[in-house]
Amino acid sequence: MERLQRRTFVKALALAGGAAAVRPAFGSTLGGLDDGVKGASRRSRLDPTKSLTLVHSDLHNHSFISGDAEGDPYKALHHLRAAGLDVACMTEHAVSGGYGLGDHVCAKWQDGGCRFITGIDDNDWQTMAKIADEAYEPGRFVAFRGFEYSTPTVGHISVFFGKDFTDPAHEGALVTPTEVGEAYRVFPPLEPVSPYFKKLPNTAEITPFYEWLTTQPGTGLLGGGADAIASFNHPGYFGNFQDFLYHHKAAKQIFLIEGFNAITFNGGDSHDATDYFWYGRDSKMPQPFNACFNAGWKVGFSGVSDEHSGTFGQTGKGRGGLYVKHMTREGVRRAIMTRRTFGTREPGLRIDATANGVPMGSEMARPAKPLTIKLDIDRGPQWVGRKLYVQVIGPGKDDPTLHDVFPVRVPGDGKPVITFDAAPEGSWLFLRICDPKRANDPLGHAPFEDSTYGGAVAYVSPWFFRR
Repeated sequence: MERLQRRTFVKALALAGGAAAVRPAFGSTLGGLDDGVKGASRRSRLDPTKSLTLVHSDLHNHSFISGDAEGDPYKALHHLRAAGLDVACMTEHAVSGGYGLGDHVCAKWQDGGCRFITGIDDNDWQTMAKIADEAYEPGRFVAFRGFEYSTPTVGHISVFFGKDFTDPAHEGALVTPTEVGEAYRVFPPLEPVSPYFKKLPNTAEITPFYEWLTTQPGTGLLGGGADAIASFNHPGYFGNFQDFLYHHKAAKQIFLIEGFNAITFNGGDSHDATDYFWYGRDSKMPQPFNACFNAGWKVGFSGVSDEHSGTFGQTGKGRGGLYVKHMTREGVRRAIMTRRTFGTREPGLRIDATANGVPMGSEMARPAKPLTIKLDIDRGPQWVGRKLYVQVIGPGKDDPTLHDVFPVRVPGDGKPVITFDAAPEGSWLFLRICDPKRANDPLGHAPFEDSTYGGAVAYVSPWFFRR
């Protein structure tokens, strides 16, 4: 009892210290830029109702609760806010510690050790709610609890706003032969034998998780996630969701896919492709966005930092754009569900787009004629006149199809928004915005990236066409 009381006391002090941190005001322009540099206005020029406000989000971060990360969980959300984020979520790993198991075998928060195997436990889940509640300030900063369903080979999915959590061990997706083949990533001595295990069938499946996600919370031993919404994380890295196996019921709850994920582990190591348009191209994996949309999933783009290093809100890492009607948890949830979102690596950036007046992320009738695309893009006075390239991208077999490319200049105040026509071919279309001043991705290649276009600066959520 004495140890529990001391631990509770230390947590209370940490919460108090976080609350005393500087809380930036919610301004009329986007934050996160250097002192004195003005970001874009939060008001889209394509919103005739003038009821929407653009906020920047980071919905995927880890602290030392996760076991493979560093960073104080009591300070993380405050650091994200200070870095100019308006909406933030800590999505600690769920691996095998749920339903009382982790409370007994690995109760201590630590970097590595048994925590790496168990991830969060039931006590952590309650603590995470208290941390998010303390940081939440309606109207100014929206924080909420989430978890990352973290399998070795089937994929990772962030789950937000739910009462319950689950993990791969309890959904039959943790210990598989293929997992042994991938274990060298975290335990290098296994690398010589990994090729033998990679050839064995992957017995893990994504369907049990989807069945949990669509079950009412509080149901039976494992509960359920029907009160939650979710995001596909870093597609291809640790799996691609069984080739994006479609699940009709789960599709009503999964609304995002990460376009940018700038994961950095302890010591600064990270993988090469932070632009997930390219992840897995060196190993001949199908292009993940193309595979996802072709499978029938209707999800919008986001950007995240997926921070593991303990330094939260770093400039240049991924962040998302959401158009909210209310700066509350419910307002953010509804904004995610509209899919009027974008992913970027640029703080201070505003993007909105319509096709024949229909907002990005929407379903619409398949047009008989070319669409009129209107693109609102702004990043403050420093970007006025900046040259960018807008790529119009649609379905392909293994790779998406580049339909067209438009060179544009960022307009100044009072100038018309960017307008062009695009003829979709297939069931979806999205925009990829490239900046010739940005270096190409290490895996990038023509026709999508070259010395003319430069690297991607943003992804505009797709339009989905009904047949």
